[in-house]
Amino acid sequence: MILYKYMSLSGAMKAIETSSIGFTHLEDFNDPFECTALGFKAQSNSFTTSKIAQNACRNRFSRGYVVLSLTRQPLNPLMWAHYGDSHQGVVIGIDVEEANLHSLSDNFIPYQLGEVIYTKTKLHNDLDLISEDELMDIGQNILFEGNIFNLAKRAFLYKSLDWAYEEEVRVVKEVKSLKASYHSGKGVFGDFNKITIAGRPLYCFSIPKSSIKEVYLGKNVYKNISRAATVSQDEYALLIQSWKKQGIEVYHCECDLNSWDLKKRISN
Repeated sequence: MILYKYMSLSGAMKAIETSSIGFTHLEDFNDPFECTALGFKAQSNSFTTSKIAQNACRNRFSRGYVVLSLTRQPLNPLMWAHYGDSHQGVVIGIDVEEANLHSLSDNFIPYQLGEVIYTKTKLHNDLDLISEDELMDIGQNILFEGNIFNLAKRAFLYKSLDWAYEEEVRVVKEVKSLKASYHSGKGVFGDFNKITIAGRPLYCFSIPKSSIKEVYLGKNVYKNISRAATVSQDEYALLIQSWKKQGIEVYHCECDLNSWDLKKRISN
């Protein structure tokens, strides 16, 4: 199966050059409601309130795991506007099986279990408060099973219906055992090369070069040449040719004349 990642042209150039894709901590996502659908019951006889439990879990889940956000749809105009650098960027199509994003042993939540659930009403007051031992176990779990399954599903996979246009599929990996932390320096931790962008840690996970199957060029990708000067005209032409030589199918996005849809055109 091919799933897609929206990014800037410069980000795509680096991803394809290094054959890697970036995972991020939950707290650096653009939705402040991430990991708030835990739905713990309010218990007046407990010192730990549902809010305290939620905040503690949110911290543990965010710091112990990293997330890759993918989507099923490479031609979504809103996604292009929000994540594809205002249609100036690129969408990369990744064969998720070939990239080993399906493995139950290598991924805490593999792609086939990572489809985001969008709801109008947030889950609330229906889950027993977790114990201190259960809280401390968060971040130690490598497998998406057992007692952690329901809690992790709520933490990583529930979002407001407002975000449904994203058709998001997530892959989650555990990083706590690698001795990597949010504030640790750059370097190689297990399968990740950790870098920092604008103060935000990004965990670059190596994937086979052959797992990158498609590239979609945004409708306004030319602005990288004419305005931003990200690349020159000659560099851009060589870049497209190099991607094709790797066996990547390259498409140009265009506005459909008779609808509000984007359509793709194969690059000649």
